[in-house]
Amino acid sequence: ERNGMIGNIYSMGLAMQALGATRKFYSPRNWDCAQAMGVVTKHDYELAMAIAQVLPALVGRSYLDAASLDCDATTDECPSLGTDPEPPESTTNITVHYSITNKLQGEHFHYSTWVTVPLGSRLLKVLEKAEEKHPKIF
Repeated sequence: ERNGMIGNIYSMGLAMQALGATRKFYSPRNWDCAQAMGVVTKHDYELAMAIAQVLPALVGRSYLDAASLDCDATTDECPSLGTDPEPPESTTNITVHYSITNKLQGEHFHYSTWVTVPLGSRLLKVLEKAEEKHPKIF
C-alpha cells in the first residue's frame, strides 16, 4: 500500500531487520523485501542511528546475528559476514588523498594528507599509512 515503506524512513531499518529475522513466521501477506530495499537505498540518511539500523538489513543481517558471529580476534576476518581475506600484495601502488574534517562540535579542524598504498588496499590500510606519516594527527 505504501510502496514498500514500513512506518517511516527512520524505522525502516529495524522493521526490515525484524522481518528478515522472522521471515518464516511472518504470515499476513508475503513481504516484498526488494520493494523495501528500494525505499531505503533511495533515501539520503543523515541520522547516524537510522544508518546503523538500516545497514544490517542491507546486507541481509539483523542485530540478532551479532550473538552468533564467529570472528577470530587475531584477524580482521569474520567468516560469518563473508568478508574477504587481504588481497595479495600488488606491485602497483595508488596514491590516495585522505582528509578528516570536524565542523560539528568542539574545536573545528580539517587535516589532509596523501598516502601511497598497494592497489586493492582496504580503507584500513589508508588509515594506517596516514597514522604512520602523521601520528599526532591521524
